[in-house]
Amino acid sequence: MAKKIYLVGAGPGSPEHVTPAAKKAVRQATLVIGAQRALELFQEDIKGEIWVLTAKNLDELLHRSLTAAENGRPVALVSTGDPTFFGLLRPLLKKSWKDIEIDIVPGISSIQICASRLKICLDEVELFSFHGRNPANKKRRLIEALRRKKLVMILPDPKSFQPDQIAKYLIESGLDHRMPAAVCENLTFPNEEIREGDLRSISTEKFGPMSIMVIGAEAHQKLPSGLPQ
Repeated sequence: MAKKIYLVGAGPGSPEHVTPAAKKAVRQATLVIGAQRALELFQEDIKGEIWVLTAKNLDELLHRSLTAAENGRPVALVSTGDPTFFGLLRPLLKKSWKDIEIDIVPGISSIQICASRLKICLDEVELFSFHGRNPANKKRRLIEALRRKKLVMILPDPKSFQPDQIAKYLIESGLDHRMPAAVCENLTFPNEEIREGDLRSISTEKFGPMSIMVIGAEAHQKLPSGLPQ
C-alpha cells in the first residue's frame, strides 16, 4: 500500500500560474490540505475531503496528513508559491516518518515573478524571508549583505516587518537613505503594482500583505525605468 503525500506548489496567486502537474496531483488526492487562498485555486480539481490550514493548526494538520498517508489515503498538501522556497517542505520534513514518500510538485514562486517583472537575474540576488524564526539574525545578515553592495530580495512579514518598517530599520542602522529600492505588490493579480524609489521614499508608504521588496546599492542598474504604476 502506497504511503505518499503530494506536496503541491499552488503558484503566486493567479489561476493562470497553477501548473497542470499541480492540478493532476490534487485530482488524485482523497484528502486536500492547504490555506484557504491556495485551496481556492483548485476549486474545480478537488474531488476529496478538504482541511483548511492556518498558522494555528499547522502542526496538528501536518500530523493528521501523515497519519492519513500512513493509512493509505492519497494526500495533497497544497503550499502557496513553491513549497521548497520558504514553504511547507521544511516543517513537513521535520515531522515526516521514514516510510512515507513525499512527492514534491514544484510551483512558481512570487520571487520568480518579481525577478521577471524587474528583469533581475536570480543568481545575482541574496534572498531573505522574515517569516518564521530568528528575525534578529536575519536582520543582521541583511545589513551585512547590503553593506557588501549586494542586491537583495525580501519576503517581508506582513504582521511585524513590512516594507516601510524594513526601510526605516535599515536607515536607522546607518545605511544610505538614497539606496534604491522597489516593492512589488499583489503579483499576478489584477491589482498588481510596482513602486520604485529609495529607502527614504519606501519608508513613507504603506503596502499590502502580499509584497516583495528589492533593495541594493546596485539596484539602479537592475530596475528598469518606466515600471507600471
